[in-house]
Amino acid sequence: MNLLADIFARKRRELAARPPQGSRIRPPTRDFTAALLQRHPGRAVNVIAEVKRKSPSGGPFPHQDLVQVARGYEAGGASAISVLTDDVDFGGSLADLEQVRAAVSLPVLRKDFLVAPREVEESAAIGADAVLLIADALEDGLMREMVATAKACGVAALVEAHTEAHAERALAAGAELVGINNRDLATLRTDIATALRVMPKLRERARVLVSESGLKTAADFAAARAAGADAVLVGESLLRDAEPGRALARLLGVGGTGA
Repeated sequence: MNLLADIFARKRRELAARPPQGSRIRPPTRDFTAALLQRHPGRAVNVIAEVKRKSPSGGPFPHQDLVQVARGYEAGGASAISVLTDDVDFGGSLADLEQVRAAVSLPVLRKDFLVAPREVEESAAIGADAVLLIADALEDGLMREMVATAKACGVAALVEAHTEAHAERALAAGAELVGINNRDLATLRTDIATALRVMPKLRERARVLVSESGLKTAADFAAARAAGADAVLVGESLLRDAEPGRALARLLGVGGTGA
């Protein structure tokens, strides 16, 4: 069993053992899609900047105050914030998402390994403006149902794929926002050319395209944009920097002063 299969098996066990969350009045949704489609003169591409405490591929990160990092990203020019909410492999929680969202004005993506429509509803209820769905691990009917649930809840669904075939499945399931993950979650190998190959084949049918993982330089950002990306999702390369917000500002060529 590979890492992705292991994680999803654990997630299904956790969901079966956890009672449904009570209903809540969610805060007004911030437009995640519009944020990724906005054009900023002088910038190659929009950035979804990620906060997390650790990862299976990167181990623990030096910055554990996610709110401080998120504020730095906002000052550094991020268009949206991605918050890892998985506990076991990433040290995250739903409380992290709520705290980050309260601290910034940007749309916030819940990044996790969601396995059921009810989790999309719960994500919306706690304030997520978007949810990540992983096409490689969801069968077609379930993926279609989760995309539809996100739309009904008024949140965006960023459907992630690693291959062209899974990206086609995402589009067939109704996805308008498609992310191409340069990291193979089965092996943890990363090749930023993956998105560069796949995105041009999707450009005319996806409303938003995102290149995810492995991007480290302004040249990487420019190449992603040239291949059709509206945005890039970046985490580990920024989180290894002494000042993640300033690192982002440098990459974007803006005058951010984030910590």
